[in-house]
Amino acid sequence: MPRRNQTTTRMEACVTMSFNQTTAIPSLPRQFQGKWNKKSYHVLRELGRGANGAVYLTTEGGVKRAVKVGVEGIDILMEVNVLKSVQQGRDSRVGPLLSDVDDLIVDGKACTFYAMEYLEGDQLDRYIRQYGQEWVGVMMVQLLARLDVLHKHGWVFGDLKPENIMVTQSDRQVRLIDFGGVTKLGNAVRQFTEEYDRAYWHAGDRKAEISYDLFSVAVMMVRLSVDREVWKSSQGETRHTVLLCDIIRKSDGLYPYRVPLLKAFHGKYASAGEMRAEMLPILRELTVAAPQKQAQKRASGAGGMGISGLFVASLLLLAGTLYYAWFM
Repeated sequence: MPRRNQTTTRMEACVTMSFNQTTAIPSLPRQFQGKWNKKSYHVLRELGRGANGAVYLTTEGGVKRAVKVGVEGIDILMEVNVLKSVQQGRDSRVGPLLSDVDDLIVDGKACTFYAMEYLEGDQLDRYIRQYGQEWVGVMMVQLLARLDVLHKHGWVFGDLKPENIMVTQSDRQVRLIDFGGVTKLGNAVRQFTEEYDRAYWHAGDRKAEISYDLFSVAVMMVRLSVDREVWKSSQGETRHTVLLCDIIRKSDGLYPYRVPLLKAFHGKYASAGEMRAEMLPILRELTVAAPQKQAQKRASGAGGMGISGLFVASLLLLAGTLYYAWFM
């Protein structure tokens, strides 16, 4: 589960903010054993540090595990509770599966840690850069399904951004990672990244509610669908969703999704499932129309690779599979 340092993102991104005071997080030794469950871990490398913990790639019994350690036990146990609540049955694809929770002593300090499934894959923005912006709609539809489960268990993710979303290598499935900012519905959001925060865009407050997450999804979709220079143009001194709407209006990839995006900006959805249900038919229509557009380009001698029939088929298969898995 590759991670970036939570407190410093890419050059063009904003800084993750937290309402919790960051406490010094000790580095794990090369080998350690849990105090109560007695499982032994071999640390391979550090994957990243966040506001309330550090994540390491380890092996336990010959199996790769991601281990998150923190000195604030309450924060770590909150994440554990969230992971436990969303890993039953069909909910198991929301985040990494939990495998162990325990304590250890590092440099004389008591720490709490949990071990979880190590996800092989790419963070969302890297995946889109590699495979193309045509995948943005597919990944947002998947993400909304994951969020719908999380919300139904009474949680808001809060710090939604591409760095906290993984696309698995084996089956191209979206999984949420880094649950440090997850907040109970109705409370103040615990962590956020300004770029995807509705208060940053003067579109609402930082109350943990479904509409907060859906606003972040809409902003993320815009961010992933345009090039860097276009996105920078929206980061002026006066930030308002009208700037995002202008980008949507000018973008061929975003314009078909204009209605659900605008509704998300204005908090008009009662659930992530409702937003997903409105986006899915648009995605299907676009993937069905793609071969015809490609044929027209070839007939007119237009350049560009377009979207192959195999690619379109894979999109439709993925969208259809998700539909039946989550709604039938």
